[in-house]
Amino acid sequence: MSHRLLSSLILVSSGLALSAQGVFTNANSPTDATCPRVMQEKTELNYKSQYGRNGADASAVRYSQWGDQFFPLAERKDVSPFAAYDEKAKGTSIANLKGKVVLVGLWSTHCDPSAKMLMEFASLYPKRGQYGFEILAVNFDENQQDGGGLEGGWRAISKFRIKNRQFFETSKMPIYTPGLGKEGPSNFMDMVYSVPVLFVVDRQGKLAELHIGYKDGFVGQALMRALRERVPAPAPATAPASAPAPEPAKPSQP
Repeated sequence: MSHRLLSSLILVSSGLALSAQGVFTNANSPTDATCPRVMQEKTELNYKSQYGRNGADASAVRYSQWGDQFFPLAERKDVSPFAAYDEKAKGTSIANLKGKVVLVGLWSTHCDPSAKMLMEFASLYPKRGQYGFEILAVNFDENQQDGGGLEGGWRAISKFRIKNRQFFETSKMPIYTPGLGKEGPSNFMDMVYSVPVLFVVDRQGKLAELHIGYKDGFVGQALMRALRERVPAPAPATAPASAPAPEPAKPSQP
């Protein structure tokens, strides 16, 4: 695999405009690598007050993650049960993509670093057939009550696509929502507290790399590492040793 894969990529102009709201809050500046997850934490008083639940007695807690993990071949976890679903509820699983390198990216409609990862995905997307990889851009917004309506899932994604129509029409890159339970992101990590997150899955359906947070060009670099990797072929089964042929009987003496 030559460096031409990375050097020939041209980022698609996206015109992404994101609002600072939602479970994953927008980054504070364009240089921020992640968007933290903000969740309401209920205190003991909130549950035990004689006056019932006290909504004011809940605090917003910011959870953040950041970092990279690289897994040796012998320590890789099988993540083939993971599945991503398009807007028609058609699923694509890692198991069905074995033989290809798969990039799984978790992103939010309310996160600038997520938008940067989507732009890099879009620049790579046309190359997937030529180089033998696939991209699953998986939205990770959660349903939440916002002004009387539910936000998250395909409702939030549709608004985002309309706002960024030119980007999606140009890139032709599909987007997905994650499966649940055994098909969900828990295949990769227990909890997701920041986005964007990139999972790099090798040709055998095993997790090779995990990256939390965006850095310029990191998607292309991770893809090149995975495509260059030579996974040893399984050892051929050993045939059972054949028993020696019996010796012919000696003629009897006259």
